[in-house]
Amino acid sequence: MDKKPKTIFQLDSSFTSAQWPEISANDQDTILELLCNLLTPIGQHRATNTAPSKGKRFKKRKRLEAKLNPTSQPPAPTPPPPEISSHVCIGLNSITRLLATSSRLSKPDTSCEQNQNESAAGLSSLSSSGKEVATIKHENDRVKHFSVIFTTRSSLPSALKTHLPLLAHTASLAYPSLPATRLVQLSDGTEERLCTALGLPRVSFLGLKGGAPHATSLVELVMAVVKEIEVPWLSTEEIGKYLPAKVNVIDTFVGEKVKREGGKTKK
Repeated sequence: MDKKPKTIFQLDSSFTSAQWPEISANDQDTILELLCNLLTPIGQHRATNTAPSKGKRFKKRKRLEAKLNPTSQPPAPTPPPPEISSHVCIGLNSITRLLATSSRLSKPDTSCEQNQNESAAGLSSLSSSGKEVATIKHENDRVKHFSVIFTTRSSLPSALKTHLPLLAHTASLAYPSLPATRLVQLSDGTEERLCTALGLPRVSFLGLKGGAPHATSLVELVMAVVKEIEVPWLSTEEIGKYLPAKVNVIDTFVGEKVKREGGKTKK
């Protein structure tokens, strides 16, 4: 006996989710090579100047010994980390917090429209000192803005990274004078190389901020081969336009009912 299909109606959001851009394997290899070369000084500094942790008791005992023997020589000062360290953000939570902060700045505020118009009029007549202030602000924006965000695990659960495309797009709106943030999803075998370069046991998400030293070739390559994140319903043409709800129609088959008679199960 043929099974009869059953139609199921599923309500879906009218706002399409932003997707991660696709990158060819050759471009991924080139990006990975440039990224590892950029991050290697961080791993070398960590291996040379950072001792492996021996637990809280060891640190407590060292502090106690320093108090009991104040005449002992203080440890040699640790050299400063490489300049690139301040432009690298590691970890999904840290990246999400910075993106959320920038995303809030991009939210339009109609109550300040008049002040914005006055500011625009004032900017047109900037003096030499005013131009210097504008340049400093632009440099500060570059430090807060992500140029590229990398993830090394395409097999991660989608719930962990689904929010990043939309959040990166809205965060980029806060800095219209800078290129939009690009998302790069590397293949599964790249995490080991990044861990070696950084001197860390695990690296799943890594963000590179704007203005990073010695990163010009890497950023230019990413900007050339990786497309911007597209969110159609956030475009100027779609703002204020009614978007009807999406109803998905799915045909499925229902299994045979299970009947119980006299303690026995029949199908």
